[in-house]
Amino acid sequence: MAKVLLATDAGLPQTWSLLRVYLESQGHVVCAVHDGEAVLAAVPADRPDLMILDTALPTLDGFQVLARLQRQEPGRLPVLVISSISAQLGGQLAATLGAQAYLCKPFTFQTLQRALDEILLTVPQPAAVAPVVDTAWPAAPANGSAPRTLRPAAKRQRRGAG
Repeated sequence: MAKVLLATDAGLPQTWSLLRVYLESQGHVVCAVHDGEAVLAAVPADRPDLMILDTALPTLDGFQVLARLQRQEPGRLPVLVISSISAQLGGQLAATLGAQAYLCKPFTFQTLQRALDEILLTVPQPAAVAPVVDTAWPAAPANGSAPRTLRPAAKRQRRGAG
């Protein structure tokens, strides 16, 4: 699944602990931070696949964090903003600052999962690299001599038939 940076206020342990348990139960790897400055330090250090960013953070609120991240690396990190601010006001500001989704508190796990699924579907996944096997050249013999040239079967048959 995804490596998720969960940025919520530590003063609300019921919020961040429930989110963390839910995300981990869905197979995500979760790194939790609890203030705006810690978010800015964790993004380059942990290189998460996405971030769930609460707007109610100490030191820097979620909108300030989002604005700074967009100045540093615009569009690199998909962000789901969660907030108690109305979707009309907060959602519009979050979208302007580059967030991919916005959820108003309280929300259900189903709503959270839908938002995460939409974000993860739009994030480009690294392509799996298949090993390259070159069968055009025969392998060198163990004795160090030059490899034999292989002839097509039709030529070998004609030569031996006459």
